[in-house]
Amino acid sequence: MIISSRKNTAVMLYRELDRERKARERENAFNIEGVRLCEEAINAGLKIINAFVSQTAEIKHSRLCEKLREVCGPVIITDELAEYISDTRSPQGIFITAEKPAGKTDISKISGGRYMILDGLQDSGNIGTIIRTCDALGTDGLILSPECADVYSPKVVRGAMGSLFRLPLLIAELPPVIAEMKKNGFTVYAAVLDKNAENIENAVFPDNCAVVIGNEGNGVSEEVIQTAGSSIYIPIENAESLNAAVAAAIFCYKMRNA
Repeated sequence: MIISSRKNTAVMLYRELDRERKARERENAFNIEGVRLCEEAINAGLKIINAFVSQTAEIKHSRLCEKLREVCGPVIITDELAEYISDTRSPQGIFITAEKPAGKTDISKISGGRYMILDGLQDSGNIGTIIRTCDALGTDGLILSPECADVYSPKVVRGAMGSLFRLPLLIAELPPVIAEMKKNGFTVYAAVLDKNAENIENAVFPDNCAVVIGNEGNGVSEEVIQTAGSSIYIPIENAESLNAAVAAAIFCYKMRNA
C-alpha cells in the first residue's frame, strides 16, 4: 500500500511534529529527515516510532530501508507526498519519527567534567552548531535553560548533524543547576562583554568546569551571572561581539586543552 493523501493521520501528525514544539512535547517525539541523519538515529539506538519512505528512496536507498524494516514497518509514500512533508528543498525521501532520547544528564550525578551552558539562546542554527561542536571537541554535556529554542526542532536536528543523538543534554532552570555544580566543586564562568571580567587567555579551566553562553541579544541574565560568581570574556578587536556559536566553540576548545 502506497500513501498519497495529505489527510492521512500519520502524515498529519508528522507535519504537526515538524511545526509545533507543543506537539513534540505532547508526543515526546521528534522528526528526523534524510539518509545520513536517519542512519545516525538508528545506529544511536533511538526508538523509532514511525518511518516514511518515498517510492524513489525505496529503490535508491534500499540498504537503509532494510535497516528500517528491522526496527519498524516503514510506510511507502508517493514522491509528491515526500516533497509535501519535507522540511528541505531537495528531499531524499527518508523520514522517521523517533522518541526523544531519555535524559542522559542527571544534575545530581554530575560529579565531574566540562560542560557548556546556554542561557536563553533563540537561534536554532546556533544551538545546532553548538551541539555539534560540543560533541566534536569532547565536551561532557550541554545544559540549556527552558527559554532556549527547542533542541528537537527540525533546524536544530539538521544543524547538530547526529550529535544530538549522542551528546548528554539537560534542560533545566539554570540558577539551581549552577548552584549545585558549584557545590560539587565546579568552576562556572559566565561569558560576558566586559573587559573587567577575566580574560580567557589568563583563565584557568580546571577538570570540572562550565561556561555559560547568553542570549544573542541580551547576553547572560544577571541572576545567572550572580549565581556563577565568575565572569570571563574573549578579547575582540573591531566587531561589537562574537556569534554565540563561535564563542561557544572557542570556550569548548579552551576547556579541552586547558
